[in-house]
Amino acid sequence: MRDREEKKRKKRLKKRIIVFIALIIVIIILINPVTSIFKLKNKGYSFISSFKIYSIGETSRVLDSDYSKTLDEVIEDDTFDKKYVGSYLIIDFYEYEDFFVNLKTWLDLGYIPGDVNVINKWNSKELNAKVSEKFVKDISNYLEFNFFKVEKFDRYLNYFNGDYKDTIVKVNIGLDKKFYEDPEIIKEYSINVIVNKYNKLDSSFKPTKLVEVDRCTDGEHYLSEEAKNAYDKLCTASLKDGLKLGITSAYRSYESQQDVYATYLKSNGQDYVNQYVATPGYSEHQTGLALDIKSMVSSPFKTTKEYKWMLNNAYKYGFILRYPEDKEDITGYSTEAWHFRFVGEEAATYINENNITYEEYCAMFM
Repeated sequence: MRDREEKKRKKRLKKRIIVFIALIIVIIILINPVTSIFKLKNKGYSFISSFKIYSIGETSRVLDSDYSKTLDEVIEDDTFDKKYVGSYLIIDFYEYEDFFVNLKTWLDLGYIPGDVNVINKWNSKELNAKVSEKFVKDISNYLEFNFFKVEKFDRYLNYFNGDYKDTIVKVNIGLDKKFYEDPEIIKEYSINVIVNKYNKLDSSFKPTKLVEVDRCTDGEHYLSEEAKNAYDKLCTASLKDGLKLGITSAYRSYESQQDVYATYLKSNGQDYVNQYVATPGYSEHQTGLALDIKSMVSSPFKTTKEYKWMLNNAYKYGFILRYPEDKEDITGYSTEAWHFRFVGEEAATYINENNITYEEYCAMFM
């Protein structure tokens, strides 16, 4: 009798243990999602986002990372893709119309989160459209330079020479094109204007105000008012140092340049004018900012102390040697020791200190 009762008691105890374990399991099952969802919500995610994060099994990864507004927003969008959760966590959120669509497109193409962040930081619809067309694995290497121009995107890719900065600078200059091919037409005057074999002055272009140079000159010559005032200071400094400079040529109209070109073409031939004489419309002299200079006491100019002084001091007054040695591939002209150009003191100082051409300066800063 006692054995029977003991068996019943043990059986009841066993059932109770089983029920208790089952109850604990049920409680754990019920409590775990609630706890996880509240942890996600406390992290900053919305209730719906928290529930979806838990339901796709990404709770631990998300809780181990900083709050991501991108994940919080995209998880409720039709473009959400579970395989990109890790990417969403480190992509910065940008509030514009096609943000989610772009994320899906770019990640599908193969862009990494770092690229996506750099692209979005540019805040350019044109760039967004370009990078959506095809994958460029090194896109961030181009975009780190603020002188990258979206409209030249394909030209950078086609011209790439192994150096991202150099590629961008040279394409910005126009070196990926043939001389005189599809030039920019310039109609308005400024001291920053750049004239070369890729940038042409309209035949009607004329400096705002031309002033006759009355010091350190050989003959009657005119410069723009800004260039003339700067040249006066340069003249004063050179005289104090015992030098004798003289201008041999300054402003030329479009018509005057036509005459100059025709004269040199007739006397020296096509190869000579290609190297030394600007085609009408492509001459800096038409800007009133360029001057040809000489020593009034000896020649050739390159061998004189006046030339050496100009190389060491012209930048202080805003002038640069426009066509230096070993830069023909950039300027398009052989070196001209006599040809100086007014660009302003800030630009001239930077060009002098970094041993670059005006083309390179404009490609980066203009």
